[in-house]
Amino acid sequence: MKNYSALIIDIKRSRSYTVEDRNSIQNFIITAIKNLNEVFSDSLAREVIFSAGDEIQGLFNTPESAYLYFRLFYMLVLPVRIRAGIGIGEWNVKVDNAGTTAQDGPAYHNARSAIENAEKTIGYSVLLYSGKGSDIFVNELINTPFALTGNHSEYQNELMLLSELIYPLDYRHTIDISKINLISDLVEQKNRLAYYKYKKNKSVTTYPFDRIEFLSSESVRTDCAGHNSGFYAAGGKIRGMTTRLSGIMNISRQSIEKTFRTGNIYEARNSAIVALKFMNKYL
Repeated sequence: MKNYSALIIDIKRSRSYTVEDRNSIQNFIITAIKNLNEVFSDSLAREVIFSAGDEIQGLFNTPESAYLYFRLFYMLVLPVRIRAGIGIGEWNVKVDNAGTTAQDGPAYHNARSAIENAEKTIGYSVLLYSGKGSDIFVNELINTPFALTGNHSEYQNELMLLSELIYPLDYRHTIDISKINLISDLVEQKNRLAYYKYKKNKSVTTYPFDRIEFLSSESVRTDCAGHNSGFYAAGGKIRGMTTRLSGIMNISRQSIEKTFRTGNIYEARNSAIVALKFMNKYL
């Protein structure tokens, strides 16, 4: 039988949230899930939804698509902290005309095992469980991008997210880039919420999405499946990337290059490419 990839995301609770913040964050997350489901519509076996409490759940056709979904969701909700489990296996209890919470099978059981173990680890944002011996290597690789960017400031995270919308990492057309502006709309909504405004550095007067008219900017897909630079990864750094971002944001290319260096953005993109290629080969 065909294997699927179940994704379970848990929102880490914070005592610092007021009731108002908690409500606004949850409403934003619901919208984020809805928009990301549109962007990943061709990759979903069952749409991602809030399943219970602070948990989010969905079913994907491939582990690469589940990982790419989580990666974008992680950037969108930062500094809200989340963790995830990806389970690979069969989907053998299929309930027609019902959502993901009505479905069952080894993919879901493995995702549950993965997220329960993610809660016990120190520093892992996501764990994948397929039952194969390659899982230990996959899990180190898929967490490297988050380790590189885990301490991002809001400015660094927003610039990385902008680079992902202009030059999205993809795997065999997992992402519908014709709908990528739905993610840009999410950032604009996020930036109006009191919680996210409070978290921003007050000494920074403008942020990347404050400066742009994204609708006029065409996205250029980076298909990691076709990436081949020999014995190392280099596809995360696109020729002319910082020049184009400089034009969009109307700031110097040197300023953008500095943020890319200090935020490990090229390294995070390259390590994500390696993780995707490794998953495809060994899972």
